[in-house]
Amino acid sequence: MGNRMQDVLGEPLGDQPEEPTRELTVEEAIDLAIQLQRQGDFDAAAIMFREIRTVAPSDVRAMHYAGVLAHQQGRSGEAVDLIAQSLALDGSRADWHNNLAIVLQRASRFDEAIAAYQRAIALNPSHVAAHSNLGVLLRATNRPQEAE
Repeated sequence: MGNRMQDVLGEPLGDQPEEPTRELTVEEAIDLAIQLQRQGDFDAAAIMFREIRTVAPSDVRAMHYAGVLAHQQGRSGEAVDLIAQSLALDGSRADWHNNLAIVLQRASRFDEAIAAYQRAIALNPSHVAAHSNLGVLLRATNRPQEAE
């Protein structure tokens, strides 16, 4: 029988009609771009984020994850700007503050990174990654007592 539709006599009906297409919503497009990003297809994700940001320039999720992608692609200045902008619009996400701190730390902006880790922890005291990252950074910047 295969994948083709057949008539009642078992004969193929010919080409399948194409499924109707529709445009993705902004949320669906962001989810797809994040999926591509997580799969390591940074170029495709960058194209999607660029298109999303054209249609919805102030979408906070697109802004944040475009910033994370910029960091992954080695564009740390752009990454800091985009993630900071997303946090200015929605500063309630501890994981986003942690992401900002990571980008700042990699850019050797240690005091700003420490402050961002501390904001993440203030928002979510059980944020394990932020605690761990802060401790590592404090030790690396010769502040072992604070790290404890």
